[in-house]
Amino acid sequence: MKMSNKDKYRIKVLEKKIASDDLEAMMEYAELYHGKFPEEVTPAIAKKMVTCYETCLEAGNLTAALNLGAMYYEGNFIPRDFRKAIKYYEQATASDDEEIQIRAWNNLGYCYYYGRDIPVDNEKAFNCYMRAAVRRDANALYKIGDMYRYGRYVAKDEQLALIFYRQAQCEVYETYPEYADIAKRIGECALYGIGMEKDVHLALEMLARSEIATYKKIKERDPFAASLLPKIQRMLNEARAEVERDLRLKQ
Repeated sequence: MKMSNKDKYRIKVLEKKIASDDLEAMMEYAELYHGKFPEEVTPAIAKKMVTCYETCLEAGNLTAALNLGAMYYEGNFIPRDFRKAIKYYEQATASDDEEIQIRAWNNLGYCYYYGRDIPVDNEKAFNCYMRAAVRRDANALYKIGDMYRYGRYVAKDEQLALIFYRQAQCEVYETYPEYADIAKRIGECALYGIGMEKDVHLALEMLARSEIATYKKIKERDPFAASLLPKIQRMLNEARAEVERDLRLKQ
């Protein structure tokens, strides 16, 4: 999103308040760039964002811890550092705000599941995801599904994995960032008969939805979305070919 003159004026006002150690202005400044104007972030602004978040965190603002964790995890504005991300996410789990807690536990789960600069720890990943999943967090629900699908820490159970995927789907709209990953998993299960009878028509529908949602994530600078797109498209082509073959046989 392009910054308007009104936004630029607001930034100047915030910068003056920051010079007077206004904590609210620091959070607003950093979050404005972080969430609304990421394309405007220069190295100097990124450094100032980190300073603002760190100052707010020192004052007890655990939303700042979550946001710092995201900056280091994503590496969009500053060099990626998963160990620092883990440190800040762990601090954010102590927040009184349930939404902040859920996001922090979920993000920690990713760190342990994938071994982000640390050894993979499936037990810790499962426990982190479960803390968010019991609060009906869609992201955590589908990752719990993954753990049952592949038998990581828990016994392999593809039917239970599909239950978690479908529960995750019930918790989101198609505009939510998690939807692309959830639709991909349900489409994959339908295409290959994982935890259900094979259903290529359902696979085609869900994978097409996943492809569209993934393009949106790429546009919004999700650092991991682009690498998933080729696999989604390959499965989508498989599903389309099977549907077309099925239609020719019925003619």
